[in-house]
Amino acid sequence: MDIRQLEYIIRLAETQSITKTAEEMFITPGALSQSLSKLEKELGAPLFKRVKGTWPLTDAGRTYVEAAYEIVHRFRQMNKSIHDIVACESGVITVGISSNKASQMFVSVFPRFHKRYPNIKIILSDGHTREINRLAEKGLLDLAFSTTGFEYSGLTFQPLLHERFVLSVPRTHRLADLGKNVPKGKLATVDLRLFKDEQFMLMNPNMTTRVITDRMFAQAGFTPNILFESSSSQTLYTLVDSGYGISIIPMGYIKVSSPSVYFFTDPPGEWDNIVAYAVSSCLSQAEEYFISLAKEFYTSHFVFVTMQNMPK
Repeated sequence: MDIRQLEYIIRLAETQSITKTAEEMFITPGALSQSLSKLEKELGAPLFKRVKGTWPLTDAGRTYVEAAYEIVHRFRQMNKSIHDIVACESGVITVGISSNKASQMFVSVFPRFHKRYPNIKIILSDGHTREINRLAEKGLLDLAFSTTGFEYSGLTFQPLLHERFVLSVPRTHRLADLGKNVPKGKLATVDLRLFKDEQFMLMNPNMTTRVITDRMFAQAGFTPNILFESSSSQTLYTLVDSGYGISIIPMGYIKVSSPSVYFFTDPPGEWDNIVAYAVSSCLSQAEEYFISLAKEFYTSHFVFVTMQNMPK
């Protein structure tokens, strides 16, 4: 059985695009199409429908992909167990990241990891929280560095950093002085309902940050007046700093010398930065070491950054 072919079909089912799948799997679109056609011929049934450039699964395809997930996951677990047994310290670890913090963590941690495990290859993928957690749940990612906000029964979580959300308001806003009597280096807590008539700039509805903020609005008892939605957190924060509206952001994104004013809110918002992996996974020594480095980074670097970034 060709594990790589199983991975091709799994990824094609995820992307529904020959071109994107071929690019991600480092194969030509032509070779991928030929491999798929050969497999379908051997099985005697089509796995995908060809509909206007997309590739939805057939009933046979869904059965195949469900089994493929299990086979690929167990194959990887077997490899990890064997590598640990013989202590050859080689192999592959697939890592998913879903935030700027996770990306900074990886850049900081990788040199130390590579020094200890120079023969282990890391394949890095980035994407939205739900996407990488779903891939980890299926065993297609060994480690997913993301945040809480959705429930995944097939994942095990380890917390890395607890983070509160803050209301970000332009300094020129009429309510910006609500925290003027709070000691320097501290944040005032404001009633979110005071801002129910204001214009908010928020992340897109499919983003985990937006899921958290929507819960906050629901608890506050109002639907926000949305001026702007984006998939880019940086765009939102820049617009707030430019005075175009207000937003709600994770505390770790507070910037030094920002022209904005920040508040904790009532009701509050919060999440945990986590590392997740499939419940059925057995972590290798190398993966446990990588997680230990990530925990060290989050607890030392981001706790420090959060404290330093508090407005003076």
